[in-house]
Amino acid sequence: MTPDDRKEMVRLATAPHPMQAHIWEQALQAEGIRCHVVGDYLDAGVGDIPGLTAELWVDSADAARAEAILLEHEKPAAETAPSA
Repeated sequence: MTPDDRKEMVRLATAPHPMQAHIWEQALQAEGIRCHVVGDYLDAGVGDIPGLTAELWVDSADAARAEAILLEHEKPAAETAPSA
C-alpha cells in the first residue's frame, strides 16, 4: 500500500476483537471491496488495554457499499439469536 492509497482510506468499523475484524475483512473482500485491518496485533504487544482495538479501513469510494454489506452480514446472526 502506497502513501497515496492511504489518503483514500476511511475507517469503516471498530471491531470488538481482532477475529471479528478479520471476518468482516473476508466478507468485504469476497464482495470485491479492498479493505485492510489495522491494530489487530496491538494486544499482543501491549496487552488488553481498553481503547486499543482492531479497525477495518476501506477505500472511501466503497464505504457506503461496505457498510451495507456488513449490516447484511450481521443481520442473520441477530435474527437467529435466542430470545431472552
